[in-house]
Amino acid sequence: MIHTRPAVRDDAEQLLTLRRTLFAETSLLLWEPAEFVSTAQQESQFIERMASRTNSLLLLGLTSGKAVGFLAAMGGERNRLRHSALLALGVLREHWSHGVASGMLGQVMAWAPGAGVKRLELTVHTSNDRAVSLYRKFGFEIEGTRRSSLLVDGVFKDEYLMAHVAGI
Repeated sequence: MIHTRPAVRDDAEQLLTLRRTLFAETSLLLWEPAEFVSTAQQESQFIERMASRTNSLLLLGLTSGKAVGFLAAMGGERNRLRHSALLALGVLREHWSHGVASGMLGQVMAWAPGAGVKRLELTVHTSNDRAVSLYRKFGFEIEGTRRSSLLVDGVFKDEYLMAHVAGI
């Protein structure tokens, strides 16, 4: 069974392990494994920073108490962007299609209005059909294509900019 909840400071080691594993097992995320050098202390500070901001949320997807996914909704820091949050989502490959991402997306969608977040946005590889389909299911729309925005294993990749805007 999947359980989704906000990350707390004591989750730092688990979040660190999860992110290291994710960056090693897929090239669909932003970080390359070797460049992710965060420590447990830095992860703890990241969790605290996210928890201290009313327009940000860091969720963990857990199975049997083990973190198998995360979703960070990073709210804008400038006054003109406080209504907007950038999403970053990752789920361990062995837990794809088990409702982890859907659970976290559902929770962030429910949280956003009360947090004053009208716009949720993200980028996703144009070739990542599973993720694009999931985001569309939650009402995200493609707003544009960022051509050659990433260099992955020596190949330039395009990304979609997708957003969900409440009330549209």
